[in-house]
Amino acid sequence: MIHPKKLQWVYLIELKCKFYQWLCLLAKFAASHLLLVIQFVTLTTDYGLSDPYVAALKGQLLRQKPSLQLIDVAHNISKYNLQQAAYVLKNAFHFFPDGTLHLLDVSSTQSEGGEFMLFEFEGHFFVVPDNGICSLLTQNAIIKPFLVPQGGRGSVYSFSLLRDVLPALQPFLEGGSPETVFGTAFENYEILTPFLPALSGNNLHGRILHVDSYENLITNIDRAIFKKLVGKEGNFVIHLKKRLNHENQVTKLVNSYEEVALSEIACFFGHNNLLQIALRGANASGLLGLKVGDPIFIEKT
Repeated sequence: MIHPKKLQWVYLIELKCKFYQWLCLLAKFAASHLLLVIQFVTLTTDYGLSDPYVAALKGQLLRQKPSLQLIDVAHNISKYNLQQAAYVLKNAFHFFPDGTLHLLDVSSTQSEGGEFMLFEFEGHFFVVPDNGICSLLTQNAIIKPFLVPQGGRGSVYSFSLLRDVLPALQPFLEGGSPETVFGTAFENYEILTPFLPALSGNNLHGRILHVDSYENLITNIDRAIFKKLVGKEGNFVIHLKKRLNHENQVTKLVNSYEEVALSEIACFFGHNNLLQIALRGANASGLLGLKVGDPIFIEKT
């Protein structure tokens, strides 16, 4: 027979265990809820900085939630240039904490009804126009987008992101789940086909994807597909557009600009693992006569 005092100790231990279990469950619930509360918001637009549009956007966000931390990614995107906007944001968002909200407004009038959509991708949230840019950002990955219903060109006011979309996002900014705030996800969203390199035998065809502010050229050729072409031997020729009736050819990669002389071509893989073409101390785009969309041809030798 167990002594009554020992039974009391057993009961106390059981109660403590149950108490700690409830505390753990409560902590998990609180943590999962807090993860949905948006703290950081990035902004990517083609608004420029000489007009009041960016300031109005920031002001509206801070009125809705003063604790938000707003970060500019870029506002000098070429007007209506979805490829450039996707490249810039795609190569920046990974550096922010998971749960960051990325607002992008470029060429929103191209979407039917001017609608905006929200989706989650690789631990981040995105609000973009339904004009196909989501497929450029995600490389056509499977996503579950939610339509932000208040966005629309039916409004007399043309700046729908400011007037309609941001207020509709308020419950989401405060921690509401996309399903709770926006209802059922939809499937019939706009899709664009991104520029992808093509590998055929001993040849690799790519394109200039972006020209940065230094006029360096970023291609759509990544390190993996380049290695697949050249193999272990590593012998190759990068054919660029002819200049002054002379062939522009590069037969080696470098790690930094210092490995070539001034005004010489430097080809290397940048921090995003994409092949870049630059001229040390000069503007590659202008001097090589290359622009976004121009072809790059690499031959294995």
